[in-house]
Amino acid sequence: MEKTNELNKFLSYIHMGTSVYRIYYEEAVKFHNNDLINLIVEIEEIFKRHEEKITKQINDLDEEATNSLTAAGIMGVYKERLKMYDDSFDIVLSAIKSTNMGLLSALKFLHSNKELHDDIKKHIVDVINDYGLIIDKLTKYSLNKML
Repeated sequence: MEKTNELNKFLSYIHMGTSVYRIYYEEAVKFHNNDLINLIVEIEEIFKRHEEKITKQINDLDEEATNSLTAAGIMGVYKERLKMYDDSFDIVLSAIKSTNMGLLSALKFLHSNKELHDDIKKHIVDVINDYGLIIDKLTKYSLNKML
């Protein structure tokens, strides 16, 4: 049960990422930036895969997976929604920052939950690796627009 509670907490972090990227998508649409829209859709698919994998891990433990955010997650999404973006570059910077925060949270989660089954830890490592790839994609996108 304790393991499931921790996994549900981790899953709620991924839900937060999905919610935040939905905001970035809406903002990219306002700027009519199709390249950024396509990149964000690609990133949202990565988050969706993570949600599905972690949900399956929880269900395999015969427990109910959460579909909601923690109170802190709700506040974080609300705070992100209040931001004003001057252009697409601001969206990309916020996306890099929030993804980096997610990466750090995932590393802390893994460090604090070393007793998790190896199969579960593998999925957490996959999330961490994907966050690094997302940050790289966003950085390259931004650099390509500047050069």
